[in-house]
Amino acid sequence: METVAFSAVERKELKKSATRRLRKEGMIPGIVYGYVGTIPIAVNAHDFRAKFHRMSENTIIKLKVGDKVYDVLIKDYQSNIMKGTIEHLDFYAIQSDKTVRTRIPIHLVGSAKGVREGGILEVQLHELEVECLPKDLQDHFPVDISRLEIGHSIHVKDIQIPAGIKVLSLPDQVVVSVIHARAEVVAQPTAEAAPAAGEAAGTTPEGTKPAEASKPAPEKK
Repeated sequence: METVAFSAVERKELKKSATRRLRKEGMIPGIVYGYVGTIPIAVNAHDFRAKFHRMSENTIIKLKVGDKVYDVLIKDYQSNIMKGTIEHLDFYAIQSDKTVRTRIPIHLVGSAKGVREGGILEVQLHELEVECLPKDLQDHFPVDISRLEIGHSIHVKDIQIPAGIKVLSLPDQVVVSVIHARAEVVAQPTAEAAPAAGEAAGTTPEGTKPAEASKPAPEKK
C-alpha cells in the first residue's frame, strides 16, 4: 500500500481565536490521538489538499511533528461545504506490531451477465469490517461480478481475502446480487368491477327502474 508523508506543527494555543488565525494563514488544525495520547497539530492546507484525493481511510500517513514521525490514519475530518475547505483533521496513531480495526471498501469489477440479460444489479454491502496489522491494510477488495446471473448473489464468504486480514463482517451477508426486473403492472377495470350504465342512472341492470314501494290503500269510510 502507498504511504503519504506530511509535516505538521504542534499547536500551543488552543483557543478559538488562535484556530481561526491558523485557517487564515493557510493551515488546517487537527489532533493526533491513540497510543501517543492527544497532540494538537496543524498541517499546511495546500499540501494536504494536493494529496487528499489519493488517500483513503486505510492510507498510512507518515506524519512528522517536530523531530518525531508517527504512522497515522485519517479517522475523521470536518469540511465547510460552502467554502469547499477542510476545517479540522483527526489522525489516529498506529503501531506496526498492533492490529487495527477498520473498514475496507468493496470495488465491483466487470459487468454482470444478469444485468446484460435484463436484470437489475442490487448492491447491499459497500465495505467490509476487518482487523489486521498496518502492513496488511488494503485500499479496497476487488469483486468480479462479470459471471453473476439473474437470481444469484455474492456473499462476504465468497470474497478472496489476502492472508493476514481477519474479516469481522458476517460471512453470509449479501454483498451484491442480480434480481429480476419488476414488470410494471397497470390495473385495468374489468367488466364486473365497472359500474353498469343502468346502475349509474338509477336503474336495474335489466334497464328497468327499481320497483317503488307500494303505498297503503286509502282507508274506506
